[in-house]
Amino acid sequence: MKQKLWLWIFLCSSFPAFAQTADVKGRLVDAVSENPIAGVLVILRGNNQTTYTDDNGQFLFRDVDGGEDVLVFNAADFHSTEETVIIPVSGTLDRGDIRITRRPGDNFQLTATIDEIQRAMEDDDVGLSQDVSAMVIFSNDIFLKNAGYQFSQFRYRMRGYQNRFEERYINGVNFNDQIRGVFNYASVGALNDMTRNGDVVNYFAPSAYSFGSIGGSENINMRAGNYTRGGKATISLTNRNYYARAMVSYSTGMQDNGWAVSASIGGRYSHEGNIEGVFYRNISYAFGLEKEVNNHRISFMTFGSPVERGQQGSSVQEVYDLVGNNLYNPNWGYQNGKKRNARVVKSYDPTGVLSHIWRISEYTTLTSGVGMHHSRYGGTALNWYNGPDPRPDYYRYLPSYHRENQTAFDYYTYLWEKQCGKDNISQVNWDKMWEANHINNIEGSGSAIYMVEERRRDLFEMALNSTLNTRLSQRVKLTAGIGLKNSLSKQFKTVDDLLGAQYLLDTDKFAERDFPGDEQTVQNDLNRPDRRVYEGDVFGYDFRFRVNSADIWFQQEHSYRYVDFYFGSRLKYSEFQREGKMRNGRYPDSSFGKGKTHRFTDYALKAGLTYKISGRHFITGNISYQTVAPLVDNVYISPRITDQAPENIQSMRVFSSDLNYVFSLPNLAGRVTLFNTNFYDDMMRSSYYHDSERTFVNHQLSGVDKVHRGVELGVNYKLNNTWNFDLIGSTAEYYYSNNPEGVISYENGKESGKTETVYMTDYYLGGTPQTMGTFGINFFRNYWFLNLNINGFGRNYVEISPLRRLASNYIGIMPPEAEGFDEDLYNAYRILTHQEKFKGGYTLDLGIGKIWYLRNRHSVNFNLTVNNILNRRDIRTGGYEQGRVNPDYPNRFNSKYYYMQGINCFFNMSYRF
Repeated sequence: MKQKLWLWIFLCSSFPAFAQTADVKGRLVDAVSENPIAGVLVILRGNNQTTYTDDNGQFLFRDVDGGEDVLVFNAADFHSTEETVIIPVSGTLDRGDIRITRRPGDNFQLTATIDEIQRAMEDDDVGLSQDVSAMVIFSNDIFLKNAGYQFSQFRYRMRGYQNRFEERYINGVNFNDQIRGVFNYASVGALNDMTRNGDVVNYFAPSAYSFGSIGGSENINMRAGNYTRGGKATISLTNRNYYARAMVSYSTGMQDNGWAVSASIGGRYSHEGNIEGVFYRNISYAFGLEKEVNNHRISFMTFGSPVERGQQGSSVQEVYDLVGNNLYNPNWGYQNGKKRNARVVKSYDPTGVLSHIWRISEYTTLTSGVGMHHSRYGGTALNWYNGPDPRPDYYRYLPSYHRENQTAFDYYTYLWEKQCGKDNISQVNWDKMWEANHINNIEGSGSAIYMVEERRRDLFEMALNSTLNTRLSQRVKLTAGIGLKNSLSKQFKTVDDLLGAQYLLDTDKFAERDFPGDEQTVQNDLNRPDRRVYEGDVFGYDFRFRVNSADIWFQQEHSYRYVDFYFGSRLKYSEFQREGKMRNGRYPDSSFGKGKTHRFTDYALKAGLTYKISGRHFITGNISYQTVAPLVDNVYISPRITDQAPENIQSMRVFSSDLNYVFSLPNLAGRVTLFNTNFYDDMMRSSYYHDSERTFVNHQLSGVDKVHRGVELGVNYKLNNTWNFDLIGSTAEYYYSNNPEGVISYENGKESGKTETVYMTDYYLGGTPQTMGTFGINFFRNYWFLNLNINGFGRNYVEISPLRRLASNYIGIMPPEAEGFDEDLYNAYRILTHQEKFKGGYTLDLGIGKIWYLRNRHSVNFNLTVNNILNRRDIRTGGYEQGRVNPDYPNRFNSKYYYMQGINCFFNMSYRF
């Protein structure tokens, strides 16, 4: 009896291995031109297999289960298409030529979304943060591919995650930098034709090129042989930060001799964009070669997109009300009758990628690549010493500061509302600064009172990735890889414009004021004391970050008739070090030379399960736990002038899980998701000017805990071949869940290493809406298309300032009816700790387009998109607290805001040949 039982168990467990299987193949062609289409993602949904069409548009699935299944075809510039197939129990199902239709919009979502990402980056005062979620336009997920475009204008981040948790690859090489942890989208600006092919993995799901991340991963395929043969010329007009764009690209496709060549050139320009004082000058290029020899494909791609642009600045609400314009920009003013912006960014990130694909056998492929880029990023800003603050919206120049003096109040109100004449108070007064320097040249020392500095953050980085994809058996697939990365960040500032002064003395103006007569403390570089610097010279601070990392990972996927599951693990080593090039007078022992090397060993575990109710209904679950080393940018207390860092630095811990119901009926498809992510021991650093202490302050937090949890919904209903409808939405909570320790350091040397608890429990994370949704109506007939979306968002909060919530601020505060209650003190506390919530908003977006196919199989394509219809320019999309609240002068420390631009138009016309 026992032997029969064991035999039965053996037969049942072995049955899948002996099951009969079949192959499925076909060829994708353009529905009109009938040209083969390369690089299309093909999904066999029920069997949970994916592949890509080759140079001839062909695809092949081997050893799949028989029965009803769904084929899905997805590409950035073609309509996503699904078709039901009946797979035989054995043999081969040949679908022949499958015709799919090009999007008449010519991938306008991809174009517009990349533009929105860059615009959000460019609006930032620092110009280095990316607080809008990168698009996942390649994804076939209904929620992701719609939210990535529709909500980019609201600075929406998927599940509230920081962009460091979204991985970006190019030809299999990771390009998230190791300093900020993000991908530089500016490096591919105006190269939309070259970045339209790619592969997206939703959140932490299995990937063919990466271990993955909780924010998802994306591989942009820029190999020359993956582009369809032909060319395209595009002209675009818009009323954004630039108003004109042109691009030309051409690809040979993979030729009979095994060579493929692709090239593109483009540019964007505006003398002045939609916001006053903002300009844009950009040219971009890309060139790629690929050679196929037997089972090897070797490719090289280089690209770059140098840009010079003027920035928009944020301001307080009083200023917006005074000028009657929520798009007011405090960064510019007239100089010799011409507009000049004080905040100008110059950036250039030339990149090269060498990759190799070795098809070892029918079931095994090794993909390796080396990438290198050298980024030059600089942003200008005003600097001054012994002169009035030149910023037009400085709180002392606002009427509210003078409210106790009616005459002064009326005078400043008049000046702001008038906004004209030589002494226009609402803008930067360049001529006055030149005049002050000129007088000092004659009557004083000749050192600059006012000047323009350029703050540089250059980065040289090399990365190597190698990934093995193999099938261990009919049901089991293994993916494994290694990664190496070396980064060198150079951070310093230079003299950009002395504004007529003779030189600048390289000392710290704040330390000179607070430590009079102390010749050591005031020096920025004790190795070169009292140095005079001139235009182009480095001054103030100069240091390096050196970061190295190595990782190894694997993931294994099992696919059966009704159940799929996967599991994987990653081990990563990383180290970083600061090297100072100046011996600072405030930190003479910890500022110069190489500092301590910080080392971390981290690991990650993930697993997931898919239960196939049928070929059209699935329940999936994913779970992951990982430790993540802190970003070097967040570790050091005052990295510009010292190597000091908190003791016992530890890796962040992240636990994430989600549960999904996915369905795909002939006319209805979508996904419903519950997700929860907990972050433990995160590190944050904020830098700002402390007006009370009159110096720059660095506030470093460690041990920060956060919770991200919510619901996602994405549904598409197809009425017929002409009409379909989208319903996309998410509601969530992103909040801090503990009270971390903070370390405050004053750059003038007055105080260093002051540790104090910060009360942050239950405050919301700012900078992204926590509730949003869209309803879309889509029309397509005879190569005309129309898209209409109604978008709404709410529960968007100002990012809180830790300085307002120090434990010492709460001393002596008693609640009402308690002994020792002080009403004035209690009300001040309420003002100090209240977190502002932006009001919700809604917009209407419209897109229309048409494609004409010519006799020679060339085509002409146009599309027009209009965003933010019905927007009254009163929707705040971003903001931050400045620090303390002073009840006497509320605008001194009130929040600063960004407003959504008004109606945005984007007209695009292209010619394919």
